[in-house]
Amino acid sequence: MDHKQILVIFSFTFIFFSFLLYKNVSFINSHQDIDSKAYLNNAITFHKYNNFVQSGQALDIPYYSMGYAFFIGILYKIFGINNWVLIFVQILLALLTGFLIFRIANYLFDKNTAIISFILFSINLGFLVFSQFILTEILLSFFLVLFLERFVLFLRTNLILYLIESAFCLGLSIAIKPAALYFIFFIILFLLVFAKNRIKSVIIFSLFFYLPILGYMSFNKITYNQFVVGALGNENLYFYFLPKVLACKNNSSIKKELLHIQSLLNGNKLESKSWKKINQLWMQTLKQNPFLCFKIWLLNVLKTFLGLFTTNLKVLVEPTTKGGDVSFFKTKGDFLCRIMTYISAGTCSCIVRVVGFFELVWNVLRYLFCLIAFGSLILNKRWEVFFLLSFFIFYFAFITGHDGCARFRMMFEFILIILAARGIIISWKISKGS
Repeated sequence: MDHKQILVIFSFTFIFFSFLLYKNVSFINSHQDIDSKAYLNNAITFHKYNNFVQSGQALDIPYYSMGYAFFIGILYKIFGINNWVLIFVQILLALLTGFLIFRIANYLFDKNTAIISFILFSINLGFLVFSQFILTEILLSFFLVLFLERFVLFLRTNLILYLIESAFCLGLSIAIKPAALYFIFFIILFLLVFAKNRIKSVIIFSLFFYLPILGYMSFNKITYNQFVVGALGNENLYFYFLPKVLACKNNSSIKKELLHIQSLLNGNKLESKSWKKINQLWMQTLKQNPFLCFKIWLLNVLKTFLGLFTTNLKVLVEPTTKGGDVSFFKTKGDFLCRIMTYISAGTCSCIVRVVGFFELVWNVLRYLFCLIAFGSLILNKRWEVFFLLSFFIFYFAFITGHDGCARFRMMFEFILIILAARGIIISWKISKGS
């Protein structure tokens, strides 16, 4: 069986599981999590008024980027306000992302690794589940994967066109979620070390990375009278991370500390002057408890690595389960008891629990395969690939320290898929003595 037949078979596997999941989505707030309504409301406004701001409406810039709401709004304009169309398009986008993963694995390693990568993608719970959610994850993943595919192609061919395309794709991702805003510094460092025309490559990449960002900031200036990307940094730091630190410091609840922080706001929280008191509280907390802040940040990063997508599956299919209801850190008992509670909480479905168990086992095995792949890169002195993939994982994992969860792992899940596939191939060769 050649690789094209395998791609076809597992493409239909992904579509089949997606259809099966679609038929079992909860009838209450279907396809929605905590953030979904904000995107939907803005998309509907855009559908009606060709703008995100109605005439006479207060010009408050949202804390999130508007790219995803624009994406939904365009689909609403073409097909009407039908969320099934959005889900269908996201499934196709996810499948296209799978083919890009295949190409990256083939460029970096070989065709066998690429085939295993696509097989792992086709049954990956993250891509299956988030294709069904009205959330940024699939669109953001698509642009991040497309960026890396173009970037790797540039490294192979040294054609400037691929570098331009990769930079532009990474810049466009900022309009969806500003996660990659500071990743350019890792790319600049990488180009300075590994690119053939170092200075030229850095200048070209920087120019075309910031081009869509400046365009988006100009949009915000015209629409909201603020030449900024957004206020997501403040939202994440002060409303997600700081309450956790204060709760640990004061031996209280996160909810209590969040209410205290919100009480410090004067007027509109989206205006920069409203953050002054909170910023003072944050700086004071950081100076007095630097190690506590670092510890909680790293703990959240660990949550991103170890969290199960089964938790998001429960939110998708269970009518009474909401985002944040299921957490390993909310469980009690010994370690094994807490794991079993984490897997079984939030659902009555035996199938979902079995899926959770197998995901847990696979996650353990997958990280072992990833370590094998990294070890192989070091032994073979493939430093270019080693640093590119490790930079990507480190950066996109570390920025989730404000509120770690499996959902944020979607930004680098595809890297783990490729590394696991490579680890499987290496393990197979070792077992055969070759």
